[in-house]
Amino acid sequence: MRANLVLKNASVYTVDPDSSWAQAIAISGKEIIYVGSNADVDAYIEPDTIVIDLEGKMVLPAFVDSHMHPAQSAHVYQYGLGLFDVTGEDLIQAYLKTIREFTGKNPDAPWIIGGGYSRSAFDEIGPRKEWLDEIDTARPIAITSTDGHSMWVNSKALEIANITQDTPQPEEGIIQQDPQTGEPSGLLQEPGAMNLVARHIPNPPKDQIKESLLWLQEWLNAKGITTVHESMLGIDEHFIYEAYDELAQEGKLTIRYRASWSISPEGNVAAQIDQGEALAERFTHPHFKAHSFKFFADHVIEEETGFLLEPYAHRDDDWYGIKVWDDDDLRKAFLKIDSAGYQIHVHVIGDAAAQYTLDALESVQNVIGKRDARHSFAHLQLARPEDIQRMGELGISVHTSPYWTIIDDYFWKLNLPYLGHERAFSQQFPFNSLFEAGVNVTIASDFFVTEPEPLAAIYCGMTRLMPRTVFDRNYGGNPNYRSVSDPDAELKPGDLGVLPPLEERVSLEEILVASTQNGAIANFLDDEIGSIEVGKLADLVILDQNLFEIDIEQIPETQIAMTFFEGQLVHSAEDS
Repeated sequence: MRANLVLKNASVYTVDPDSSWAQAIAISGKEIIYVGSNADVDAYIEPDTIVIDLEGKMVLPAFVDSHMHPAQSAHVYQYGLGLFDVTGEDLIQAYLKTIREFTGKNPDAPWIIGGGYSRSAFDEIGPRKEWLDEIDTARPIAITSTDGHSMWVNSKALEIANITQDTPQPEEGIIQQDPQTGEPSGLLQEPGAMNLVARHIPNPPKDQIKESLLWLQEWLNAKGITTVHESMLGIDEHFIYEAYDELAQEGKLTIRYRASWSISPEGNVAAQIDQGEALAERFTHPHFKAHSFKFFADHVIEEETGFLLEPYAHRDDDWYGIKVWDDDDLRKAFLKIDSAGYQIHVHVIGDAAAQYTLDALESVQNVIGKRDARHSFAHLQLARPEDIQRMGELGISVHTSPYWTIIDDYFWKLNLPYLGHERAFSQQFPFNSLFEAGVNVTIASDFFVTEPEPLAAIYCGMTRLMPRTVFDRNYGGNPNYRSVSDPDAELKPGDLGVLPPLEERVSLEEILVASTQNGAIANFLDDEIGSIEVGKLADLVILDQNLFEIDIEQIPETQIAMTFFEGQLVHSAEDS
């Protein structure tokens, strides 16, 4: 075989079973046909072969982001009101200024839709409708929080949804109320409440979704990402899944998507699964397949909706959070999916959520036996050691977000008071424990919760510390926060230091495997991508520095020089 592309004089970390190194790679079409020395790769070079001298740059398998929300997030970034990058000492006023400017620039928009406010900027009652009413009372405004688990609305949106002080609290959600008047405050938490408004928001045109996905893939490729798991496809959201499939069929995708169909305990669960299975068989392109089902076991700590084994520390009503599924209903749904040979993908934040979800998966395995199912959990903020061991025994993947294994404003304002000192300082975000238990650990951004930056995630996983550049960008002008890099420092409120326990930090080798090969395994793609080996697709990322040879503080500053998707150059820093 002869190569159409050869990469030479490189530091190739293959992430193969032996963690071997090489100097050169030969590629024919989409596939890798040689990995080895500079001298031996010459046999694959023809007169028309493109040869790139990488001058010692590092080559890795391209990164896999195992849990994000690409289509909806990209659409908000491209067409909606974005509060993601808004900073300032008075964050609420900075948000309101941005909202006012956006509404003024879009006078003909029937709805003002956006996302990106931080729950840590507000009290427990959350942002108020009156603040939005001062900007616009004629049009509904609906803005989703960065974590995706609450919505800030104005009075017009509440009116359209017919939400009043007499509206019963939904089972899977909370309509926050003004403690003085009992009126809805303007904060809707979790799907049960958010969907009361969301069902009235017009669906975006499919062409806008396609444009947003094309915009997003340039960004992802520039970060070295070529494979993504779309973690929450709505069965009725044809304008989204058709956008993915059309782009795949048109040959326009430079991201390989795998996806999960969202299943809700509301309505006929069996019928939802049947619909999802029918749709799964419809989409067969290698760049877009959806053979997994997404469940929420609970929600999030910052909304007091993560499901905990011990009650929330700041409340006196024995509140444990929201348990989304009845045990028997969850077991039946898992049994139906597993029996049909599909994957299960579960949002799990609290330790009680992990426990009852594992119980359901274990009961299913006891009925039908163990198979190579590769079911998965996403996030996992808290879990008992014995449940982490069960995850390894059950062959579960855990899609972790090392971006969150840090101390930030959420820690001081929400996690510490809600969880109490012991849980906040000693039990949050187990990471190394997952590796030691034999769990298939992967890396995920949960975009738009976190913007994808794989090299920042690598740094956070190794240090449990916020990168200095992230601190400077988000907190640098705020005197209430201080960056503290000493892992042994005694932290005071506002110190953004290393999140204990220190033994949950991992090695560079471990997190590189999690970022590449383990993501491929979780998505049944390990025969195609995830390592640099002969016969695999040429999904590669070239870094301007060898991560094994630089100071750890330089890792977040390392640049992506090039990204290849199936042998095609899809990002070049020089061209950018």
